[in-house]
Amino acid sequence: MDEIVTLNATSSSSYFDRVFTNTSFAYRLWHRLDVTNLRHIFYLVSPYETIVENWENVPNYNIEVSAWWLTLIFLEFLVIRFSGHEDRYALNDSITSICAGMCSQIFKFGGRTIAIFAYLFIWNNFRILELPWDSPWTWILCLITQDFMYYLGHRAVHEAGFFWGLHTIHHSSEYYNLSTALRQAAIQDFGLAFYDCIQAFFIPPPIFLIHRYFSEIFQFWLHTSLLGSLGPLGIVFNTPSYHRVHHGRNPYCIDRNYGGVFIIWDKMFYTFAPERHDDPPIYGLIKNEHNFNQIWLQFHTLKELLFDKWRMRDEKGEPIFTTFKEKLKAIFYPPGYFPGVETLRFFHWWTLVDPATGVPEVEHPAIKYDPSLEIWKKLYCIGHFILLLCIFMHFEYDRLELSWIDFGIKIAFFVCTMQMFGAFFDRVWFAPYLEIFRCTGVISYFIYKICFDGIGLLPNRVFMLTVFGISAILWIGYLAEQAVVKHIRIQHLAIFPATFEASSATTANDPKQDSNKKQQPQICVISSNSLSLQKQ
Repeated sequence: MDEIVTLNATSSSSYFDRVFTNTSFAYRLWHRLDVTNLRHIFYLVSPYETIVENWENVPNYNIEVSAWWLTLIFLEFLVIRFSGHEDRYALNDSITSICAGMCSQIFKFGGRTIAIFAYLFIWNNFRILELPWDSPWTWILCLITQDFMYYLGHRAVHEAGFFWGLHTIHHSSEYYNLSTALRQAAIQDFGLAFYDCIQAFFIPPPIFLIHRYFSEIFQFWLHTSLLGSLGPLGIVFNTPSYHRVHHGRNPYCIDRNYGGVFIIWDKMFYTFAPERHDDPPIYGLIKNEHNFNQIWLQFHTLKELLFDKWRMRDEKGEPIFTTFKEKLKAIFYPPGYFPGVETLRFFHWWTLVDPATGVPEVEHPAIKYDPSLEIWKKLYCIGHFILLLCIFMHFEYDRLELSWIDFGIKIAFFVCTMQMFGAFFDRVWFAPYLEIFRCTGVISYFIYKICFDGIGLLPNRVFMLTVFGISAILWIGYLAEQAVVKHIRIQHLAIFPATFEASSATTANDPKQDSNKKQQPQICVISSNSLSLQKQ
């Protein structure tokens, strides 16, 4: 928070000179909007421009392309908006998706994949072959092996029991656009690490890390609804059309198209399904979350799979999983597994013989969760979201230079801000109170910094104090106004009770009241995008 722009406290240069120096946040952000980083998004790189000897010298390519990610999300939004397809984007959903992407980066160590530490241990102690790190053939081999390992890991986090809880949030959006690509799970890398590390027996760490980055980056552009079939490219490569199937909750879409860069693995292992134009994918989970709470979206399915599923009972109150062995299967078999459902072994886990078993047909039209929010509150959230982006991107650039205390404070700020957005988007009663708490915390942080860190009152600190001070006053005033209105209504009810009852009856009979509160069938569902836990 304290470093939205890079400032030298001892410099006598003007504020704007310091903002746009070649070490400033603004310069670094603008500098990354170049052709090279645009090529990176499509994996259009050569071995010679990326190979390095030491894994620590591999750039954080996620940071390098992040400016392009945000730019392309905005451009796609404009195209969709002006082409008459407004239903493909929603402010609340896109902000939630991008916040999830921030969470996924926060929990990486130094911005690197979690697997790198185990990878280095295996490489240093147990490698079988030592392929040359500077050979283009090693680079090309890793391009193939990394994508195959991604296929296995991606399939595992869908099918291998509670691992689905590490990945659920990525499929929780009811929209399919470029912002959905950033909707990643904070702890998903724990599920993929085992498969990444298989390469450590023969692939040098820097080559692995390069392709680990690019494999993830490449999949960003697959999350668009603007591109149809790409013709012959779809014979070998993954395409947006194929990946739309992967995100669908139609029965034919379940547990299909796991590939990252290449689609050939799905064709080899019979998990491929083309997009059907007569049955286009409807996105989301079998039972959609209807929630924008970031912490809930990140972790609740993991809790349900580990602690709730094996305790389920039928309508008679009898346990569904009766034996200890069946209870273990509830945890380690596919999320859609129940006693009597056919499974088969794949690699080291079990998969359903028919992934569509028990999956209901999608409703038409699909009703998306999109609670209405006043325009001024939307603008408020947009303003603070832009500020959050700036702070987070600066954090990503300089996270290794932070003290543990500042690192922890910034993570607390990020999480609290994301929770604030979710509270407003879900229209929960405590949203203004949470925002006052957040603003008060930020103000206290900067007052402490100004008084005790020896640097004093810098322009960016004045800016932050002003923004969060005004925000706190705004919500205190809002709550005071709401309290006055509530008091007047109570007095009015005491004097004119009949008028209130008539008004309530009219509201209750109004069919237009908040369609988003439409009740869903009462089923308990834990799906791998796939089958549900159902109480019949």
